Amino acid sequence: MQLLSQINIQRSQGNTVIQLLHGDLSAIPPEHATDILAMSAFPSTYIALEGSLIDALDDKGLSVEAMAKDKEVDLRSQLNCWLSKALSTSDQQKFNFKRLLCFEPGEKIKEPEEVVGDIFRCINTFAFDEDKNEVAMPIIATGYQKIALQKILPALLQAAYFWLQNGLPIKSLKLVVYRKEQAREALLLFNTFKKGLQFKNTPQYKPANGSGSSKKSGASPIHLNNISSYIAPKPANRSKEKTTAGTLKDGYDYFLSYAHTHSTQVQYFVDELKAKNTGLNIFYDKDSIPPGGLWIQQISSAIQKADKVLIFLSPDYDKSPVCWDEFQCAKLMEYNRKKSIIQTIYLYGHQETEMPLIMGIYSYIDCREGSNEKINDCIGKLLK
Repeated sequence: MQLLSQINIQRSQGNTVIQLLHGDLSAIPPEHATDILAMSAFPSTYIALEGSLIDALDDKGLSVEAMAKDKEVDLRSQLNCWLSKALSTSDQQKFNFKRLLCFEPGEKIKEPEEVVGDIFRCINTFAFDEDKNEVAMPIIATGYQKIALQKILPALLQAAYFWLQNGLPIKSLKLVVYRKEQAREALLLFNTFKKGLQFKNTPQYKPANGSGSSKKSGASPIHLNNISSYIAPKPANRSKEKTTAGTLKDGYDYFLSYAHTHSTQVQYFVDELKAKNTGLNIFYDKDSIPPGGLWIQQISSAIQKADKVLIFLSPDYDKSPVCWDEFQCAKLMEYNRKKSIIQTIYLYGHQETEMPLIMGIYSYIDCREGSNEKINDCIGKLLK
C-alpha cells in the first residue's frame, strides 16, 4: 500500500492525519493496520460482485454476509449503517483491521454531500471509543454505486477536515484508491484541497464575499466556507425567538436541539422556562442562521458557547440528519471539555432499548408524550 499524500492537522486534543493511499483494502499491510474498515454496500445485499471490496474480502476468506448476520451495533434505521463484532485474533492479524463498518445508503444516494453526511454520522458515532478511532475506507460509492470521484472526494475531504479539526478523536483517516488510473485523479484532487488549506492559513488570506478567495494570489483553492454543504441540509423552519433572531450572541445558558415537527412543544418549553427566569439566554432559533455553506460551522460555534445542550428525543429526532449533526457537535464539545453538558429529554415515543447507544448512555428527563405537565416538571428540575 503506497502513501500518495497526507494532510496533517494540529490540534490541542492531539494531532491527526488524513491520508490518501493507493492499494488493496483486503490486504492492508501491518504498518497501515486500522481499527475500522468502512465500506459501502447495497441495503442488506452482500453479493460478492466482481471487483468489489466484498468480493476481495470473500476471496481471502472473510465473509461480509456472515458478519452482517451477527452485528455488534445495528443503526440501519437511523444512519443506514452497522458495525460488526470484532474479528477473531487470527483474522485481525491476517487482515490488519478489527471491525467492519458497513454503510448502506441504497436509494438515498442523490448528491455527494448527502452520502458524505451519512458516512460521517456513522463514523462519528463510534469514534469516541479508543479502540475504534483509526479508520480506513475506499472512496465510498465510486464503484458500483457510480458517484464520480471528482464529486465525492472533495466532499469527503471537506467533511473530514471539519470534524477532525474540531477535535473528533480520530487518530488517522486513510482514504484508499485501488485502481492506478483512479489514483492519479485522486492525488490531483487531494493536493488541490491540501493547497486550499495552506492558502487559507496564510496571513494574506482574506475571504471576499464568503468565497475564500484573495486578489493577491492566482491560486484557486477549494472554497472551505462551503464545508457544511457536505455535512447537513439547511434545517427545517423552527420557532423564532426575537432576542436571538439574526444574531449569534456570545454565550448561551441553553442550546436546544429538537425535531422541527415538535416546534409547538419546544416553544411552550421556552416560554415557560423564560417566564420562570427572564434572564436566560436560550438558543433554539436555527432560522436565525443564514442559509448556505456556513450552517454547521455556526451551529457548532453556538453549541460551543452554550453551558448546557438540551436534546429533545423522539422518533422524529432519530430520523433527522440535522438533529444527528447537532447531537454529535454537542458530544464532541463534551468530549473535548471533559465536562457533562448534554441533558436528554424524552419528548415522544422512545424506550431505552430503542435508543442508539451514543444517546442512551445519558440519564434523561421524561416528558412523554409531549405532556405540558411533564414539561413544567422538567423545567423545575433544570432550574434547581
